[in-house]
Amino acid sequence: MALECAHCGTRCEDGAARCPKCLRTTHLLPVAAAPPPRSKGPLVAALLGGLVIAGGVALFVSRRLPAPPALPANTPAAANDPLAVTGDDLAPLVALARAERDAVARARLVATAVHERRAAAVVSEDEPTPPPRAPGLLWRVLPTLRERVTELDLARLVAAVLRAAGDASANVAERTAPPRPDDVLDASGVRGSFVVVVGDHVLEPTQGTLVGKGTVRQRALTATSLVGAVSAQAALELADAGGNAPRAIEYANAAVEAWPEAPVPLAARARVWLAVGASSGLTSAEQDLRAAVSMRDDAALHLLLARVTLMRGDVVNAARAAVRAAAVAPGWGSPSVALLALKDVTAQLDAGAADGCARLRSARAPWTDDAYALCRAGVADDVRAASARRLLDGTHDPLRVAFAAAALPAGAVPSLSSRVARHERRELAAWLVLFGRPELLAGEDGGAP
Repeated sequence: MALECAHCGTRCEDGAARCPKCLRTTHLLPVAAAPPPRSKGPLVAALLGGLVIAGGVALFVSRRLPAPPALPANTPAAANDPLAVTGDDLAPLVALARAERDAVARARLVATAVHERRAAAVVSEDEPTPPPRAPGLLWRVLPTLRERVTELDLARLVAAVLRAAGDASANVAERTAPPRPDDVLDASGVRGSFVVVVGDHVLEPTQGTLVGKGTVRQRALTATSLVGAVSAQAALELADAGGNAPRAIEYANAAVEAWPEAPVPLAARARVWLAVGASSGLTSAEQDLRAAVSMRDDAALHLLLARVTLMRGDVVNAARAAVRAAAVAPGWGSPSVALLALKDVTAQLDAGAADGCARLRSARAPWTDDAYALCRAGVADDVRAASARRLLDGTHDPLRVAFAAAALPAGAVPSLSSRVARHERRELAAWLVLFGRPELLAGEDGGAP
């Protein structure tokens, strides 16, 4: 048995009379011999065996469980990560937001900064859709009047900055109801309305205000559905610009696939069908719009359906859709103009149908005062002509263009084919027929549908 010096701890051989280190002869205590070192081979083998078993289990589970849904193919580059902040454009704003400890104050700070920087108005229902942009690029172009932005652009920008500043709860959400019960959710019907959800609050990106979450009916978008929203905007931009038609349809299909629970991608694809001029475009557009209407009783969707069915020659169903649009959103002026055009048909369908001129009187859009002057009795000819010219100069919508032009003498009507996009001339001709002025477009180059 080995000995150990109690003074310095040195091990000695059995039978030693003195510690070889401190040379002491006392306190040499017997100790058990140290066990021989164990080989590491069995331990390594056990670890490798465990890894192999774990890998086998993971492979078995991965084969048994369905794979997570992948993002749709053919999405624009900006849709790969719609809330990613790259580059240095947003770095100062992100740093400023990160320094704010209170979540509500941080959200209000970012909303105010974006609202103050935005010099251009959100696109109107008449204007083409701008391409989707990365948040950094959008921040850079906000001060210029040449760039137009959508609510989706602004919501993505605000949510991206808040996430980069450390607020993981910030997310883009779709507004599912208009702010007023008698108003329209989205006048275009194809772009959607979006807000930013931050904790228990909702941020209105176009106004820069923060309100309680319960005051706004909304539905948060998943990462995949946000990609669908961006893809729909890309499809609309390509279609409105007369770009690559197959690519526009691919984006529209990807939007419907990624965001199937909302009517906006269906309405956007219907608009794309009309713009690309496919042989079955009207039929496909009507099918998409009827599916969208079944998902949401929205005035803009009903009016889009009225436009498509009118171009197909189905005036009765166009009148029904226009009546429904006016009933859903009486404060919106466009369905009232459609009722004026379809007045004879709606009178036969329903004797108690609303009068379009009376609805224009109470509508709240900026252009509805001039529109009301065109249908109200007793208005002087010079006042009526001035209202018609203002209305014509301020719109590219085929319905309002036809309404304003029909109120002007033949010699005072400018070229109408240049007022609307080429794919909208067929609709313009249909409205002019209903207003009793088909000759206004018949003699123009490219005016025939």
